[in-house]
Amino acid sequence: MPIPKIKKLLIANRGEIACKIIRCARKMKIPTVAIYSDEDINCLHTKLADEAINIPGSLVSKTYMNSDVIIKICKKYKINAIHPGYGLLSENADFVKMVENNNLIFIGPSSKIVRNMGEKDKAKLIMEKAGVPVVPGYHGKIQDKNFLEQTAKKIGYPILIKARAGGGGRGMRVAETSNKFLSALEEATSEAKTNFKDKNCLLEKYISKARHIEIQIFGDKYGNVIHLFDRDCSLQRRQQKIIEEAPCPELNNDIRTFLGDLSVKAARSIKYEGAGTIEFIADIENGIDKNKIYFMEMNTRIQVEHSVTEAVTSTDLITWQLEIANGNKISKSQKDIILKGWSIEARLYAENVNNNFLPQSGLIHHLNFPKMLKHPNCIVETGTQEGDFITPFYDPMIAKIISFGKDRNEAIKYLENFLIDVEIGGIRTNLNLLKKLITNKNFIKGNIDTKFVESNIKDFIDNESDPYYVALAGLVVFNETIFKQQSNWYMWKPSEYPLNITIQDRIQQLKICQRNMNEYEIKVNNLKYLFTSVKIHKSSLKAKLNSQNLDINYKLIIDKHTNNKFFTIFAKDITYEVIVLDSLRLRENNEEFSEDDIIAPMHGLIKFNKIRENSKVKKGDVLLNLEAMKMEYSLNSPRDGVINKIYVKNGQQVTEKMKLLSLKK
Repeated sequence: MPIPKIKKLLIANRGEIACKIIRCARKMKIPTVAIYSDEDINCLHTKLADEAINIPGSLVSKTYMNSDVIIKICKKYKINAIHPGYGLLSENADFVKMVENNNLIFIGPSSKIVRNMGEKDKAKLIMEKAGVPVVPGYHGKIQDKNFLEQTAKKIGYPILIKARAGGGGRGMRVAETSNKFLSALEEATSEAKTNFKDKNCLLEKYISKARHIEIQIFGDKYGNVIHLFDRDCSLQRRQQKIIEEAPCPELNNDIRTFLGDLSVKAARSIKYEGAGTIEFIADIENGIDKNKIYFMEMNTRIQVEHSVTEAVTSTDLITWQLEIANGNKISKSQKDIILKGWSIEARLYAENVNNNFLPQSGLIHHLNFPKMLKHPNCIVETGTQEGDFITPFYDPMIAKIISFGKDRNEAIKYLENFLIDVEIGGIRTNLNLLKKLITNKNFIKGNIDTKFVESNIKDFIDNESDPYYVALAGLVVFNETIFKQQSNWYMWKPSEYPLNITIQDRIQQLKICQRNMNEYEIKVNNLKYLFTSVKIHKSSLKAKLNSQNLDINYKLIIDKHTNNKFFTIFAKDITYEVIVLDSLRLRENNEEFSEDDIIAPMHGLIKFNKIRENSKVKKGDVLLNLEAMKMEYSLNSPRDGVINKIYVKNGQQVTEKMKLLSLKK
């Protein structure tokens, strides 16, 4: 029976991966159809595709994960193939089965394989049978919480509770001790049910000092399976990756060959087809030992970090996916896959590093990635443009920046130089974190593990309150506002001009003295900064400080509703937001919150079912859950007390800094 060819391709995804799939399909002359929610009407992937179809709504469950509607769109528009990208429906076995039942081509493995590997308990049993070592733990069917609590004690703490379905760090919690197990289990199962419609979990012995190593594999319809070597994904926060690289640092050829062969053997045992990743966790308490590397899970899809593998193996994995779905054999044999050079990927996220990496929503009023001519060894993969609004409904990743060099040091240097030139304003991101990580001495040495960011978080949080950065911001604000607008400055020539600016919700008080035409002394607290040779032209500032040359850019936005001025300062090692509040509106817009108020830390969907007004709560009790960016966050009681008033309804969409609940004694 002949294998059907892709005639028209629907991309059941959004963002950068949707854009990349569209571009690859275009090279193969395959017509493409994008889908988009109401929130994404102007997004880049809708413009790149040959056709774009709206699925009304905002929630991911009603739009990008609406299986029935996606199948109906395929029938209506005569589409015969679907590429799921990563996340969303990419590992949803029920959806893949629907695709098969409707005689459509799914760009990926069969529903049976997706189901077997997606249910991590079943995957572990299959891998054990294939001779692959697995992490000690429990992956059985019994889900009674008391049974799981007793089982956790037998395995030994700390315990990792993990959703058996899905991935991406969702539905995962670590219970450090037995008295934290039940609350961690409740959070993990709730998040798993929200994201994967499956609340079942498995337990694993939590390896406290670990490296996250994965092997990219590819299979075709004819039983051919190859691997494309390894990646290291150890730099993470909340069990989600931030920086990935290929190949893995400090991995010798013996272990590299061992893991590659093991992964191919595992993929062959299940007759795997398409792109996939075998993920391993290595216990590195005493260095990397191949006898202490365990199977963790298999992703039956293309991964976010596949780009670093493409760079070091000179391949195009999305195109391979389409070719294999079309019935072609893998275009290269194992001996043709040669590892050459080094590649590192940094994920740019809309998130607040200073506030436990909480995702951020808001308008990107300025976005400038440097020209490729200046950085020929780096590429950007993104689906985000200046003017886009980052919503609370979807993943907060803005872009991936990928560098390639002849060795690791060169790849690090190329990425560092590129990140310095990235400009993004209007929303908090992890850009500063990426800059600090890539220049960290332990990262440069390859001395990293999965807890590296968390264990060294003080080194990576933003420090915009550093008096130097406050003074620099004051210099920009003064010249862009006071100097241009206050002619009285020249008439009266006050010795010092007071200036208040807000950085990270903190009001900073400065005093500015213009000594000469291009010389300014700025006082911050008890410190003085003398800036000389100051020149400002077209949102660029050049100056000298203690004979050091400064060259920074900035962006000014004025809010039409509040008249507040928002500056984004792009210094070499840090990007930060500065606000100059309109004094006339300051009092009327300043809502007072007390320490007894529970405030929304970000935009999201509120969920609760146990709390009632006048009910007693204890310190640490979960009062509300906030669902945003496909994650679920617990809002806990700060003290013992009584719930005074609940200001929101279950299922209500709330905005950042909105009052949700108040306590009384």
